[in-house]
Amino acid sequence: MKKITILFFLLISLVVTAKDYGVGKVSKEELMEKEHPLDPSADAAILYKKGNTHFKIDNDKWVIITEVEVRLKIYTKKGYKYGNVNVPYYYKRVNGESVTFEEASTYNLVNGEIEKTSLKKGDDHTDEVSSTRRIKKIILQDVKEGSVIEYKYVVKSPYIHSFPDWYFQEKTPVNYIEYTVNIPQLFTYNRILNSYYELKEETEVNRKSLYVRSAKITFQEITQTYTIENLPAFKTESYIDNPDNYRLYVKHELASARDLDEKETKYTSSWESVAKTLYDDDDFGREIKKTSYFKDDIDALIKGVDDDNEKLTIVFNYVKDRMAWNEKRGLYCVDGVKKAYDERSGSCAEINLMLTAMLRYAGLNANPVVLSTKDNGFATYASINSYDFVISAVEVNDKQILLDATESFSSPDILPVRDLNGSGWLLSDNNTWKEVKLDPVKLSREMVFVNAKVSADGTVTGKLNCKYSDYDAMMYKVYFDNIPDDKHMAKLENAMGNIEISNLEYKPDEESLVQVSYDFNSVGHAEVVGDIIYLSPLLFYTETENSFNEEKRLYSLDFVYPSQVRYNFVFTIPEGYAVESMPEPIRLSSVDGIIDFTFRLSSSGNQIQVLCISAQNYSTVGPEYYESLKEMEGLTLKKQAEKIVLKKI
Repeated sequence: MKKITILFFLLISLVVTAKDYGVGKVSKEELMEKEHPLDPSADAAILYKKGNTHFKIDNDKWVIITEVEVRLKIYTKKGYKYGNVNVPYYYKRVNGESVTFEEASTYNLVNGEIEKTSLKKGDDHTDEVSSTRRIKKIILQDVKEGSVIEYKYVVKSPYIHSFPDWYFQEKTPVNYIEYTVNIPQLFTYNRILNSYYELKEETEVNRKSLYVRSAKITFQEITQTYTIENLPAFKTESYIDNPDNYRLYVKHELASARDLDEKETKYTSSWESVAKTLYDDDDFGREIKKTSYFKDDIDALIKGVDDDNEKLTIVFNYVKDRMAWNEKRGLYCVDGVKKAYDERSGSCAEINLMLTAMLRYAGLNANPVVLSTKDNGFATYASINSYDFVISAVEVNDKQILLDATESFSSPDILPVRDLNGSGWLLSDNNTWKEVKLDPVKLSREMVFVNAKVSADGTVTGKLNCKYSDYDAMMYKVYFDNIPDDKHMAKLENAMGNIEISNLEYKPDEESLVQVSYDFNSVGHAEVVGDIIYLSPLLFYTETENSFNEEKRLYSLDFVYPSQVRYNFVFTIPEGYAVESMPEPIRLSSVDGIIDFTFRLSSSGNQIQVLCISAQNYSTVGPEYYESLKEMEGLTLKKQAEKIVLKKI
């Protein structure tokens, strides 16, 4: 035991001493290392990473400089991908961000000596992602198993309102990471620290001087340094929305700034100021006020319609049918609502601000809602830059209804899944605001009705009818709408397994309802052993694997929306057979009713009835519920595995 303890501390020391090495100081010990001491399964590891963000004056204007240097160890061939380094940045033809790689090298141990392969000048290249987004890329040469790579790059940004985010945790283990922020007291930033692990923090205040326009300015600068050692690789978990929400990070949101003439500007640090900023902007507030381009069309559509719910439905469906989303996100219109309307295509802001304007024109109380999509992550502060999407909210009969016309399969209060990310903010043109909960609370339902006949050879044939409502209906349409029946059936067969489908009928009857029916022939769900038939009560709907498969849970569970599935099976057993035994009925509920499960069987004559109801009653729950949910699912799987036993008489 003593030897093991000593070995453990020796391994730890190998890791933490990495902080003593800077870029260009690769050691033979690092190159000889065959696997990571604390994570032998790792394909690569960050040995050392250091970042520094500071301010400087450039052409009489403040800019933010971020310097990053990284040393990374490659253990396996799968780790070669870390030799491809990508740095995204915001591009504008004039006064945009810039990225410069100052050095990049690969180190290998050749005949006991360290061999260095440097990136040649001009080996970096730039990819254009969109009109405003680019990626600077390098591909390090001579990367092998055992290599150590190093690189250093500098990002220069003129956008003091867009402070760079810093992530400490990566998909590889991190031996040592350090990040320093130097902020002049001319600027006030709100800090967002997401920490599932303990960071070491140190703060200093220093006096600084700069010369601007031949004049000396003096100010205090706050230096904040964060360090952490032996950080495990970030590993995603089941039922997680955006992994970046849970990685260890620090972010900053600008609240106020004083320019070089000592003039102070208050930024969007409250929702009142956000509302005012947006409504005062030509590309947001003014676009909602425009009506001339659609006036005649909407007049014709709602002529003679007095019911507000009917008006809402008519206008919403009109926008969905007319407009195609061009996948562009953001709070501001790109080309304007009129051009988008004429071209029948636009950004999320253009489509949903247009929708808001039309609903107002129709006499409804409609307002825009800004939100951060799941891909964009959680938004913590009142800041325009934290939000990337616009939808609409309309109040009818004292009920608030959320609308997003960028998704053709959405319906009132049934938003695309990307929108379901905590809370959004409803902004009125009188600079008032209101928080809007985006996570659904109503159960979406799947109802399955099966009438089946069991043959003596174990074949099960029958008819299946299924109804989907609300989010379940929308998701079914997203996956299966507008595809030929043969591909539709092939997808269902692939999902079910050991089943042949024919005579498919697909009826998306209403906006929030879908009906599907088909005949099926199932093999393998009734096993014949001598004079006994062992029948799976749920046939091809039987679940066999526990979806809660982690030993421990760190992060919240995102079920997206509450849902319930109800199975009603009626089996006709073969002539000459009788029921010998059936699973006992059971009713289960997890802690606080997060999941409910009911399983009940009965028989009469030559028929068996099976009822199974499984409900997931919340959109999201905390990790403290994980163990009870895992145990609960284990019990439901055990019950589903039990067989109906039929015996030949």
